[in-house]
Amino acid sequence: MDQNNLHPEKSNQELVYDYVFIGMGASNSLILKKLIESNAFNNKNVAVIEAQQKNENDKTYCFWASPNDRIVKELSCIIKHSYNKIEINKGLPQDISSQPYYYVKSIDLYLYTASLIKQNKIARFEAKCFDITENPAFSIVHTDIGILQAKFIFDSRPPKIDSSKHIHLHQSFYGIQVKFKKEVFDINTFEMMNFDVEQNQFTQFFYVLPFYKNEALIELTRFGAEKIDLDYAKDVLSQKIATLFGHYELLAEEIGCIPMTNYQFPDSKMKGLIHTGARANLIKPSTGYGFKNMFLFAEEVAKKISKNEFKHISLRSKSRFKFYDSLLLIILLRWPYLGKEIFSKLFSAQKISTIFCFLDEKTTLFQEIKIFASLPFTPFIKAACLHIFKNTSFRSLATALTLCIYFLLSTIASPHTETYMYSLIVFGLLLIGIPHGAVDHLLKKDSKPLVQFIAKYLLIIALNFTLWIYAPKIALILFLIYSAFHFGESELEKLNQAHALKKAIKGGLIGALILFIIVFGHWQESISVLKNIQNLLPQKLFEINISSAIFTFLIGSAFAGLYICLIQNKKHFLQLSLILFLGLFMPLIAAFSLYFICQHSFNAWQDLKNGLSLNSIQLYKKAWPYLLGAIAVFIAILAFNSIDKLLSTNILSYFFIFLSCISLPHIFFMHGFYVGQQENNV
Repeated sequence: MDQNNLHPEKSNQELVYDYVFIGMGASNSLILKKLIESNAFNNKNVAVIEAQQKNENDKTYCFWASPNDRIVKELSCIIKHSYNKIEINKGLPQDISSQPYYYVKSIDLYLYTASLIKQNKIARFEAKCFDITENPAFSIVHTDIGILQAKFIFDSRPPKIDSSKHIHLHQSFYGIQVKFKKEVFDINTFEMMNFDVEQNQFTQFFYVLPFYKNEALIELTRFGAEKIDLDYAKDVLSQKIATLFGHYELLAEEIGCIPMTNYQFPDSKMKGLIHTGARANLIKPSTGYGFKNMFLFAEEVAKKISKNEFKHISLRSKSRFKFYDSLLLIILLRWPYLGKEIFSKLFSAQKISTIFCFLDEKTTLFQEIKIFASLPFTPFIKAACLHIFKNTSFRSLATALTLCIYFLLSTIASPHTETYMYSLIVFGLLLIGIPHGAVDHLLKKDSKPLVQFIAKYLLIIALNFTLWIYAPKIALILFLIYSAFHFGESELEKLNQAHALKKAIKGGLIGALILFIIVFGHWQESISVLKNIQNLLPQKLFEINISSAIFTFLIGSAFAGLYICLIQNKKHFLQLSLILFLGLFMPLIAAFSLYFICQHSFNAWQDLKNGLSLNSIQLYKKAWPYLLGAIAVFIAILAFNSIDKLLSTNILSYFFIFLSCISLPHIFFMHGFYVGQQENNV
């Protein structure tokens, strides 16, 4: 063990390593190999931290691939066996020569990596890492025998999984390498799943990898919430082998557990820290396979580092495959005994080449429909319902329900449609629309008295109102600019974007597109609101008629623009677009309220909760004086004006000006809040 360069927990900062590898499992071993091959370590200081000796064969790495694939050619020196045929549940062997199944012993990978470390004079420390902290210029790796300082770190420590919010199962197994006096195996055929074992309310099967005609690795594997009991596994495996093949000689044992979870581990926020292995989401949740993904990830790391790109190094899984994985995990958690039926039907109904392609996430949607059509229908429908319900927020469910009722009332031309709509708007404004702006006093950064804050707040409102009186055109332009900036900034905060200049411009564009869809989508209503504001817009503007073709093109272009801006988070884009699209079929005030309450105010409320470290009840307590004032205003308006009378006057025009005036100070303080949050996260 090389400890010459390992500093104690003091201020010694003589050596900073360019690269430090924490753990030398499969993922980091493959990354180290690729970086050596790409000459990334030339004239660099590199160190490896590993708590174990890595001198035993403790794991089995398997994968399927074409014989011409890079993974096969580059790892040929450590591939121990390959199989051209596969057997499922004692069925007829199927040919897989186009994508053979390859077997790698972990000890061979460890020894190969150890030789690379020695040849390249890489420092190796036998230590356990328990923390990583960040300095402006480098990071500090804290171990049980001292610290290392590093510019870039590859962290493969086992991740912690939040099983309270996500599914977490175990693929646990016990295997033994056995030898017989007689020849009993076809060395070209491996058995992937043999369900000829009591399921015991789990999904359990045998797995057989022959090495010679009289020697093989035979495992008992369990998919389930509970790990397989070692004594139970030994007893079942011993009886099974004795029954099928007779007396055997025990050569080695293998015990392991692979996490099966739909939790997506987040990217590291620490500069220069790259997650690897399970921390980089490289293990397929529904199967436990990950070796090929680790190889592909190593290639991606080498490519990015050669270009000096150290951010966003990842292998992204397609959303629909994450959904498929979640469905299977739900079934294995809720109804684990169904695993045998599902896997048996899958392998009997589909070609193994199609299944391998599906597990590699390379199938088409049409192929996937055919695959699911061959499986039991009911459990997947039940799992889909549970998944949607669990992953759909109360906001989304409540919004969907209220909108369904609104469109139903509108379709049947109910006289109560407007009353229902405006009642919801009032309720939404009081619930979250007004409260999210009524806590602006919590965002002030100085220690000046609250009365000064209120005076400053009112002064901004008064100056804005004065501008509306004497220069309404300028006031309108400014209102559109800062509203677009505010809405866009809120959307970018939802996406965890930085607030650099280019991000501010991007946010302004997003906000402008949102306003365009709402305003232009209700052109005549918007014009009628502005028409009553004296000297605001030329008369010719009110007479413009827009054809349906131009309308469709412009609205479609606006949605396309939003997609381009939000392409890095398609889920967020779909949610925002759905709200804006539904608003096109509602009156202007309802469309704006739908976005303002259900999207903007809700997201801002969540940001305030996180940034101020307060829950909703605590925030409401802080906002209640201003909220009560708003309620009093609403009661006064409703007491002296019916809704019909209210809407027949110019009050919407005046309310538009009022909204503009009170928005400006809120936008000012929320911007300061968002900038502060961003600085804290850097």
